[in-house]
Amino acid sequence: MATESQESFYRRIDAVLRSRDEGQIAWFLKDTQYVRYDLKTDEGVNGAKSIAGHWEGLPDSFTRGVDAALNRRDQPTVGYLFKDDQYVRYDLEADEAAPGYPKTIAEGWTGLPAAFQQGLDAAVNHPSDDEIVWFFKDDQYVRYNVPEDKVVVGPKAIKGNWPGLPDSFNRGIDAAAPHPANRDKVYLFKDDQYVRYDLEADRADTGYPQPIKGNWHFFS
Repeated sequence: MATESQESFYRRIDAVLRSRDEGQIAWFLKDTQYVRYDLKTDEGVNGAKSIAGHWEGLPDSFTRGVDAALNRRDQPTVGYLFKDDQYVRYDLEADEAAPGYPKTIAEGWTGLPAAFQQGLDAAVNHPSDDEIVWFFKDDQYVRYNVPEDKVVVGPKAIKGNWPGLPDSFNRGIDAAAPHPANRDKVYLFKDDQYVRYDLEADRADTGYPQPIKGNWHFFS
């Protein structure tokens, strides 16, 4: 029987960060814990562990309740974790937070609108342009050029611009996870459900939403 801590991973995932070089491993973060997940075999590896003590150099505030995570595809060893109005640059190769962090989102992501400089919900990489990401906050999103540090599109409402998403997803997205083999696909999580979204076709795949529990095997 799953423990209360394990059950928590099946609802309101905080953030997902992929390993370097778009590897098959991703880390799912929830509250004070994380699970190492093999995206190709579709199963968790080694159970849940405490973020504190396993993510070298993270500030204490980042060891619980991370808001969002982003892999930087134009720099594959770089990841970002966001919490409240701050962020940390994480070296995926060295497996440690970069020195000099945290910094404020306003300081490091100057092109983001003020509303997006605190409490980000999720980030999604563009399928073909490694410089572009989508940031989500509440019921809105922006399309952002990371190296140029500027908004390309938005803010816009999620509703009406991400076709096929259930209404609950239009009001906010909890986290996003990459597809293990297809850059055109991304998984979006909300409460205890998820949707597979086709970024190239610009629509949610049919048959969704599905429950997280029973489809994502965090624990053996």
